[in-house]
Amino acid sequence: MITPSIGTKRLYELLDILLKSDTPLFIHGSPGIGKSYIVNDVAKKHNLEIADVRLSQLDAVDLRGIPAIENGQTKWMPPIFLPTDKESEGVLFLDELNSAPLSVQAAVYQLILDRKIGEYSLPKGWRIVCAGNRMDDKGIVFKLPSPLINRMVHIVLEPNYEDFKAWAILNGIHPYIIGFLGFRPDLLSSQMPANTETNPAFATPRAWSMLSAILKENEQMNTIAAIIYGCVGYGAGIEFSSFVKVYKTLPNVDAILAGESQEVVNEPSSLYALCAALVEKYKSAQEGKNLLAYSYHLPVEFAVMLIKDLITKDESLAELEAFDAWMQKYGEYIV
Repeated sequence: MITPSIGTKRLYELLDILLKSDTPLFIHGSPGIGKSYIVNDVAKKHNLEIADVRLSQLDAVDLRGIPAIENGQTKWMPPIFLPTDKESEGVLFLDELNSAPLSVQAAVYQLILDRKIGEYSLPKGWRIVCAGNRMDDKGIVFKLPSPLINRMVHIVLEPNYEDFKAWAILNGIHPYIIGFLGFRPDLLSSQMPANTETNPAFATPRAWSMLSAILKENEQMNTIAAIIYGCVGYGAGIEFSSFVKVYKTLPNVDAILAGESQEVVNEPSSLYALCAALVEKYKSAQEGKNLLAYSYHLPVEFAVMLIKDLITKDESLAELEAFDAWMQKYGEYIV
């Protein structure tokens, strides 16, 4: 596909524009990179209802509804998942559109173009967003008919580590994962294996998030090794497990946060791990002052990364007097 790809942060911005202009959208992207999550999150932030419909699981009759006899005439009863309240506002999210049978895709034509299907009309306050995997993602994907393609704006979503990290910090993703992906951002998302029978797992933002939940219950690498490989794949799992060994040899993070230690490590992998650990444990303004002072002992790129990540977690850090002095030295490196 020639359409330029974008990251998740940019997709949030474009979704706002398209929802306000009531323009149907199709989000293309690999499995597990956050398409569904972002659409649901945008709807929540705008206080909109969300109707999440998986089209690959439907037949055409499921969209049009079941016929019933009323006053001697046939009337089509719309499915319960389609909104009917004329005063309501929301997002009709038609997921897996290009995995749906062609008969379902044909039924979607009128819904997207005319906001109607059979006797049903979509309430005025509702917007349509579609999503699906790409043709080369080795999933069950059908080529969309050109009339349907031409009725939507098309955006290709690609995973981006900086966007993922900002989300991960705010959503409590395990610091092992944030630190590792800082060191190996290319492993945020990997290609689906050629043979999914012998090697079914592969890395995606969703897979790393799943692994984070597991790590919060058990951090014993030897115990959960098979689970790690089963989440993100064998290659990424091996590298991740090796990185965790580095993580466990870090200086005393609590002492650094308390301003009682200025110990610094030298290896890039250790620096990524250390910064992730400091951000994860940071809790107070006093610790913020201590970390601003500590950052002067780090290589420039890691000093900037540490403070930017801390501000992502706690914007009030930028209000500290010590931050103004820090900006005088490092402000030119802030992007």
